[in-house]
Amino acid sequence: MSMLTHESFPGERQTLIAQRLATHGRVVAGELAQEFNVSEHSIRRDLAALAQAGLCKRVYGGAISLAPERPVKDRQMQHIERKSSLGQASATLIKAGQHVFIDGGTTNACITSAIDHNIAVCVTTNSPAIALQLDTLPLAEVILLGGRLDKTSGNIHGLSAIQQLAHFNFDLCFLGACAIDASKGVTAFNMDEAEFKRAVVSRSGQIVVAVTNEKLSSIAHYHVAACEELSVLVVEHDAPAERLEPIQAKVSTVVVAS
Repeated sequence: MSMLTHESFPGERQTLIAQRLATHGRVVAGELAQEFNVSEHSIRRDLAALAQAGLCKRVYGGAISLAPERPVKDRQMQHIERKSSLGQASATLIKAGQHVFIDGGTTNACITSAIDHNIAVCVTTNSPAIALQLDTLPLAEVILLGGRLDKTSGNIHGLSAIQQLAHFNFDLCFLGACAIDASKGVTAFNMDEAEFKRAVVSRSGQIVVAVTNEKLSSIAHYHVAACEELSVLVVEHDAPAERLEPIQAKVSTVVVAS
């Protein structure tokens, strides 16, 4: 990128900063000020404008990409081939005889579709749609948690579902992630959803998260789990190194889908 002078228009700087956020997931105010030859105060104003537009979240020393929230009906038809690849790679982690939890979400629905029909396994889920998929597996015992259905996500959350989790110990959990960042960990958009996910984490031996590229080095509003709590992170074959490497350093195992 060519050096900009202090006379550059703020709008032009903000466009370039937004592009940097899209590529790297985060920016540092001091580095931007030096690169664009302007004061850090000017950069902070730029970041404030981008945050107000919903393009990032201000953090100490800079800003971080803010993952977009979309209703499940909109997400079902997005990136089908990419999510299917993540599903195939993730499903190979399931072993016969395990009790597995599959969180709701479109990527986790692809994991469900990829489960070997010859594996005898018990699967619990909070997603009615995933429960129906599981019902096609001849050797699977299927448990659907009950409670209030969130129409935005299509999943069951809330106190009733959390109380039911107290009766389970999961060998393996496929946790849905709205976003994941090296410092902020796995995050979710909805407070009730995040509380439910934290309860699932507390009942699980191994925690697996499969994410598409745009969720790497981005954050949502509510904390779910630190990167160090994850057993496996499953990513796309072309996951950007700039986004993946800071997270990879904190996760036990990274599996790259074909």
